[in-house]
Amino acid sequence: MDTLIGWLIIGFTIYYFMNRSAKKKIAHQKKISEQKNSRQASSSRTTFKSSVSSTRASNYKPKPTYKAPMFAQPGEKGDLFGYGSYTDRHSIDATYSLIDFETSGFQPGNARILEVAVIKIDCKGKIIGEFNTLVNPENGFVGPTDVHRITPSMVSDAPTLSEIMGDLIAILDSSIIVAHNARFEENFLDFALRENGIKHPLMPSIDTLWLSRQVLDLPNYKLGTVIQNFDIEFKDAHTAYGDVRAMATVFPEMLAMSKEIKFPTTLQKPPIVKSTGKMKPRLS
Repeated sequence: MDTLIGWLIIGFTIYYFMNRSAKKKIAHQKKISEQKNSRQASSSRTTFKSSVSSTRASNYKPKPTYKAPMFAQPGEKGDLFGYGSYTDRHSIDATYSLIDFETSGFQPGNARILEVAVIKIDCKGKIIGEFNTLVNPENGFVGPTDVHRITPSMVSDAPTLSEIMGDLIAILDSSIIVAHNARFEENFLDFALRENGIKHPLMPSIDTLWLSRQVLDLPNYKLGTVIQNFDIEFKDAHTAYGDVRAMATVFPEMLAMSKEIKFPTTLQKPPIVKSTGKMKPRLS
């Protein structure tokens, strides 16, 4: 009897330890399996993310940016003009040269100046000097005649740009340059100076597009709208002389309505360029 009980105890002990070992092995294998599955899942997620990122990267296109027509900012220093504002440091007591160009297009280099007009005034509007001429573009192309009403025959015997540069620089000397959307005139004048090998210092300027926004409440600030606000008859619109003549009438009034305008640059002496006195004003 004792022998039987002994064998039973030994058998139970062996079964207990074998069963325990088997459970440990199963648990270990399960743990390894879980870790393997976890790594595979992680790898799958990473691959998926990588695939999505790659797809997004290959399909990604930056949003297009659209640039509005270039308008000068108050206080800005351009290539040729230093634009007036209410916050700059230089106060300048000088005359004003109102300038306008008619051109064969919108971009200097691809278009040429066809007409130049400058009226120089004091702060009260008294005219001190004028310069007005058609310009031979030298390539026979005048662009949209229906807009500026300049035909090839009108400019065929007009002076070239190089022939008028001395006279143009002379009348602009010692004055603040004034133009409506002055960036346009700046771009063309800067190109013309460079084309003729003339290095000109920065010129103080007032953009009347900016000034009219400061002192007037209008539905828009086109030159014609600004002029009409003062009950001025706008004759010869889209001719260089007609535009500056109209602006010369209303500019002193806008100036009187405005706070003091200051500039990012002072008046500087221009280079000396020989004047020819050649002009061919258009007939109204």
